[in-house]
Amino acid sequence: MPIAAIDSFTPFCTEPPDFDVFWHNTYDTLLEIEPRPTLARQDSPGKSLTYEHLSFTSLGQVGISGYLLSHNSPEPRPLIVHSHGYNSQYDVMLNWASHGCHVLGIDFRGFGRSERLSLAKGSYVMTGIDAPQTSILRGNVADLVQAKRVGRMLLGDRVSSMTLKGFSFGGAIALMAATLDKSADLVVSGQPTLGWHSERLRLSTAGTGAEKRRYLDSNPSERDKVMSTLNYFDTLHFAARLETPTLIGIGLDDAVVPSRSVIAISNHVKTPKFEVRILPVAHSDDPRESLWKDFDEQWLGYTNDGIPEDFGDPSRQVQAID
Repeated sequence: MPIAAIDSFTPFCTEPPDFDVFWHNTYDTLLEIEPRPTLARQDSPGKSLTYEHLSFTSLGQVGISGYLLSHNSPEPRPLIVHSHGYNSQYDVMLNWASHGCHVLGIDFRGFGRSERLSLAKGSYVMTGIDAPQTSILRGNVADLVQAKRVGRMLLGDRVSSMTLKGFSFGGAIALMAATLDKSADLVVSGQPTLGWHSERLRLSTAGTGAEKRRYLDSNPSERDKVMSTLNYFDTLHFAARLETPTLIGIGLDDAVVPSRSVIAISNHVKTPKFEVRILPVAHSDDPRESLWKDFDEQWLGYTNDGIPEDFGDPSRQVQAID
């Protein structure tokens, strides 16, 4: 990468020996679950768009809620599949639809309008932490993969391409989902979390990192078990398996998702079709947060007009938005 300082943030993290087996089994299990999507028409935001509430079934027979904004014209259009950040729920992204795209968004299990679950006290991310098979993070990845399948199922040949988009927690899950189901044409992840867990435990003052630290402070004897489970959900391992063209946005000043951990994720990406955008801040009240709108304009352009032929070339791989 052209920015030399970025090269030093490449921690060596040993992945579980059965990492690929675990995720292949998870994907195979999900494929056996019929999503059975249902749509309920909502008030249309415009004559050319149909707005519908979406529900479908995901891993463990959990009910997932979302929405679908689709264009009424028959010609194929790009589809954007997205989720949301931690402790949040989806927003209806009418702006993306106004760029000419179909848009499908979901609430992860236990969040927003999706099925309510019994969660760990004081921490969503610690739910099911005893083993990777029971971790709620496994379900989150499955929810987004299932959403991609549902989008293709509902729209069929009206989809010309698919962009998988997420920010923060949703950005991490998007990177994971893209390695299980490679049907997306572009992956966009802003300030993805869940990478380099040990460093996030040390630095994060809020979000999943702070929740994990509080849990371990109260349950020190469980540290080895917790870190072992989280290792199956370390974004570093998934980054090394990405094959889809990928764009990652990095906010340098961020107390929730430290930029060190995001840079570490980007340094593990192996696909040559990969680019980074450097922004000054993320997860803040700083006015420069508005620069993320410029990040959105860039990937929306790639979604609508196609990925540039020189995407990933060294001369353009790392760019600043300031």
